[in-house]
Amino acid sequence: MVRDYLRLSMKSLRHRSLRSWLTVLGIIVGVAAVVALIAIGEGMQRSVEQQFETIGYDTVIVLPAPEGMGEGAATGGEASEGGLSGQGQAGGRVGGMMGGFLGMRGGVGEASAVDMTALEALPMVMRAGAQRTETAMVSSEGLDGQGFLRLSGMTPSMPEDFPGYFGGYVLAEGRTFTENDLYVVVLGSSVAGDLGVGVGGEIMIETTPFAVIGILGQLDEETRGGFTIGNMRNSLFVPITALEELYGGAGTITQALVEVTGETDIEQASQLIRAAFTQAGTPVMTTTASELSAQITGVLSSLNMTLSAIAGISLLVGAIGVMNTMYMSILERTREIGIMKAIGAKDRDVLGLFLIESSVLGLFGGALGILLGVGISGLAGRFISGSLNLGAISRVAGGAGLHPAFSAWLICAALGLSLLLGTLAGALPARRGAKLPPVRALRYE
Repeated sequence: MVRDYLRLSMKSLRHRSLRSWLTVLGIIVGVAAVVALIAIGEGMQRSVEQQFETIGYDTVIVLPAPEGMGEGAATGGEASEGGLSGQGQAGGRVGGMMGGFLGMRGGVGEASAVDMTALEALPMVMRAGAQRTETAMVSSEGLDGQGFLRLSGMTPSMPEDFPGYFGGYVLAEGRTFTENDLYVVVLGSSVAGDLGVGVGGEIMIETTPFAVIGILGQLDEETRGGFTIGNMRNSLFVPITALEELYGGAGTITQALVEVTGETDIEQASQLIRAAFTQAGTPVMTTTASELSAQITGVLSSLNMTLSAIAGISLLVGAIGVMNTMYMSILERTREIGIMKAIGAKDRDVLGLFLIESSVLGLFGGALGILLGVGISGLAGRFISGSLNLGAISRVAGGAGLHPAFSAWLICAALGLSLLLGTLAGALPARRGAKLPPVRALRYE
């Protein structure tokens, strides 16, 4: 019986092929939008989790606290093109956190004095590194005039001690600086070309000559995992002591990275660091990789749900199209319904025929919509990867290659939802057709 219903339904749909395809198109668009958005959202969440697993969860990011902020500060600050930080407060200021963390390429973070010696002396601290960012006037013989560029000073061992946060810091030429170096600089590939210098050359930062000892590779921030501290291609890295000589302020930093010992709870370590500096009269803000991961994935999840709900509206419109098509089909086939009932068809037979017809429309549209959604999400992933391939943002959002996630539940849910919507959309018209009296149906013109 079901096979007969299916055969008659397919014959009816082929007879009204244009209307059927237009109806199916509504389902296709809705399912494709839902599948693509959910797949991209899940892909971004997985990328964030993988990147945080790469850098590890044993690092505390320490930032100078703004004036007037005390022990209640948990996270905060902005980051420069050469710096990384987050923004927020204990209790979950998600908007602030995202504004600072995803604004890594924004303005220069506020630098102030933090006693790194006291920080390294804390029992739970295994190693620590400091970074300071300034905007410097830079010139060279190969540059017409002078330019204002971001200058990042850091402790020499920072890229080696925290490789997960320096994914793009890989030398193509020369070497990096050591504890004994002072007026030396490592250049990003783009800024080296703009300045017209190579290893062994010299540039002027403010009024002080700096020897170029290293140049970073061009593709490292795209090919190496981990977060990238700023835009490596346009960065200038110098020893942090050189910044202190140029601008004064010994011990002034923009941020510090702290790795805690293996037996220490990272959240407790974060709190102890804040408490220690607050008691010393120089409060700091801290955040951890786990806090950042939770905040970012939470925001991405909420955004994904919102976009999916919006996309679901188009799926609802498609279901309304199915209902309209089924009503039109019943009106056109009223005499056919009368003949079927006259030769013995029952109400349930007519109901089953039209329900299967509407279900086929929903299922067929869902299958094509999934295929279209896979294609759209793949193209969108490439576009997002290219457009967000800027420093740390690209790492968080999968700029090294965003891969949409197509889980089994997503495919099954999309097919099931399209089938359900098609069936429900056809239920009312099918019931109306099933209840038509045979005599009235046969007289219908």
